[in-house]
Amino acid sequence: MSKGINSRKVAVIGTGFVGSSSAFALMESGLFTEMVLIDADQNRAEGEALDISHGMAFASPMKIYAGSYDDISDCSLIIITAGANQKPGETRLDLVQKNAGIMRSIIGNIRKTAFDGLLLIVSNPVDILTEVALRESGYPEERVIGSGTVQHD
Repeated sequence: MSKGINSRKVAVIGTGFVGSSSAFALMESGLFTEMVLIDADQNRAEGEALDISHGMAFASPMKIYAGSYDDISDCSLIIITAGANQKPGETRLDLVQKNAGIMRSIIGNIRKTAFDGLLLIVSNPVDILTEVALRESGYPEERVIGSGTVQHD
């Protein structure tokens, strides 16, 4: 049963450097009033949620917490930053396979919920992983966006 979409709620999946930086920028933006952080390492997600919450004195009020996939069904946006880093001696092809497996797992967990919002894929290689997310989710292509075409001036 769908709860509907809360246009002011966002989730960030993956609280490594990119995920925590994205979450901090979202906190500062004032676009959302609720943010759930999800990571395979729950302690890391909790630590990042606490750290980012400390910056709220300088931003709009926001509920920030470490959560689970049970918390995402009413999100308007889920940002996926999760993925493995390339290890010494590991090929890019090996890394793609590993990160595609991670993406499949994440999308499988999202599909178990009533999530009806947008997916923004930031994980690398972004174009390949966006295609994996699109195919695995079964969502229409306008709901799955990759950050690969974002241009910075």
